Amino acid sequence: MNYGLESGITRFRHRRDRLVKVVIAYKDWLEKYAEVEPPQLLRLFDLTESLKKDRLMLAFVAEFSRGKTELINALFFSDFKQRLLPSDAGRTTMCPTEIFYDSDTEPYIRLLPIETRFRDDSISTLKRLPIEWSTISLDVADPSAMIDAMRKLAETKVVFKVEARALGLWDENDPNLAYMVKDQDRVEIPAWRYALVNYPHPLLESGLAILDTPGLNAMGVEPELTVSAIPNAHALLFLLATDTGVTQSDYEIWNKLVSKHASQHYAVLNKIDMLWDELKTPEEIGRTIQRQIESTASQLNIPTANVMAISAQKALVGKIRKDADMLQRSGIQALEVMLAREIIPSREKIMRDAVVREVGPLLAETRDTARSRLLAARQSLMDLHALSGKNQQIVGQMREKMQGDKHLYEETARNFNVTRKIVAQQGWELLSHLDDDRMDTIIEESMMAINDSWTTAGLIKGMHLLIRRMGAEFDHAQQQGGGIKQLLDAAYQRFHDIHGMERMDPPGLDLSRYRARLDELMVNTQEFCADPLNIMLEKRFMVKKFYIALVTQAHIVFQQVRLETETWLRLTLDPIVTRIKEHKAQLEHRLENLNKVHANLGSIQERSAAVSHDMVSIKSQLDRIEAVTKEFSLLTGAAFRPLEAAS
Repeated sequence: MNYGLESGITRFRHRRDRLVKVVIAYKDWLEKYAEVEPPQLLRLFDLTESLKKDRLMLAFVAEFSRGKTELINALFFSDFKQRLLPSDAGRTTMCPTEIFYDSDTEPYIRLLPIETRFRDDSISTLKRLPIEWSTISLDVADPSAMIDAMRKLAETKVVFKVEARALGLWDENDPNLAYMVKDQDRVEIPAWRYALVNYPHPLLESGLAILDTPGLNAMGVEPELTVSAIPNAHALLFLLATDTGVTQSDYEIWNKLVSKHASQHYAVLNKIDMLWDELKTPEEIGRTIQRQIESTASQLNIPTANVMAISAQKALVGKIRKDADMLQRSGIQALEVMLAREIIPSREKIMRDAVVREVGPLLAETRDTARSRLLAARQSLMDLHALSGKNQQIVGQMREKMQGDKHLYEETARNFNVTRKIVAQQGWELLSHLDDDRMDTIIEESMMAINDSWTTAGLIKGMHLLIRRMGAEFDHAQQQGGGIKQLLDAAYQRFHDIHGMERMDPPGLDLSRYRARLDELMVNTQEFCADPLNIMLEKRFMVKKFYIALVTQAHIVFQQVRLETETWLRLTLDPIVTRIKEHKAQLEHRLENLNKVHANLGSIQERSAAVSHDMVSIKSQLDRIEAVTKEFSLLTGAAFRPLEAAS
């Protein structure tokens, strides 16, 4: 295996694991040294569990017979010493196949029967229902048993045309389906709708996941792939044949599925071994391949650096036979280096940014709180030193002033509690517009707009209503969030003006990326409805399937907005609440010192010693949270204000 790819995936796993450790260290610090609400600790726990299972999804897309499955074998499964996934001439990938590793279960293949297409359930819904799948246990120590099990992925079945039509897999008027015909009455269809493979491969254990997709026609019957799976992949490899270049069907897949939807996409010209000619010099062959690369880049309108030329079959043979020359000629190593250098760092950035949004503000506030405790202890010690040699009357005057400061602060805090109740009420109202019942109502209204007219016109009408209603809820949330931020800004300003507390500037609620996702769903709808084949045939079955796929994605976006809003409310309100409690505790501690000194002037040295002892403990706490902050900053690139500048 090329160590560029292996080491890249391994680095991804190590950084992810280090990030998990630093979040756990922060959670442990809070449990030990802070009065933190249980929901916050639970959220940090959920975040670490989510990070542990974070995966880098790499999708392989191509028309039939371009060598996708062979490339997957060459890239990831050559250590098996033979083809693990079925790869032969013709159509071998009959259903979308997701390959990953889940340590919570034994290795398996789960196959979703094609008959589930009779129902309206989406694939993402059925993934949560294992009983609906046919499960085969994998014995990774038995090569022959493994290969037999993997052959299930290529299974087909012959059914009568009437059944295939009811499944949405056959239409006499679609010339692209002619290959399915077995005889006058029957056609050949895939036996399975979707496959999940849980396999303990080192790269999969490190967080890589693979999506192997069938050709254009097969993907067209599962809109969930084009609406969700492919756009949500972190990177995409689009395979073509070197000898043919970009065919019409290749370009259709590129235009419909790849160029507009994947965040990172690369074209891979496979089967360069077909150009190997003993009557030509290596330089001549190289120039021919380079011309094909440049032509492909021009046709797809991408940089030539994003087009790779390989032979997946020779790469697999070279790895199995440990033939370094064949491996080099196959071009696979350059592809592996590109994956390691381009795709993996991009996925890391997405992961880091998400953690920074969730944890960064809380960690900064926690560190500032620890610092303020140390500063307060220093002030207490200075107060005690200032009392040395003073009489009881002067101490009493200082105590009365401190009591006045405490009463004033308590009055400000009581006023804030009013603001806090208003914020809580507005926050509840905000979230009530983002609950599942509201989403269900919006979906019902969308269905009523379609009015059982499962045509492209009905689909456009229903989706316009769905997107408009969801957008209105997002706009309402954004507006409510702005009002909440104004209330808190005013409260922060009061504490700063009256009590000298450090200014705070809570982030605003930003739902723009979710609005953008809604726009993408509407674009998906318009493109589907503009397809001449869909307009001519008005496939009722496919229109309904497409709508279900869109609604599933819309529901996911709705849930993401609610989670984002809940997180924002917590990040906006929690810091000021924590700071108020901390400031009150510091005032009470200083007043306690004055009370005890007032009662017994001889106790100044004793109180000073106690405060000095507390300072040692607080300094240790601060050092620990500072170490957590530095590690967090190192792993995520998040910027934190130096403690020295804040002191």
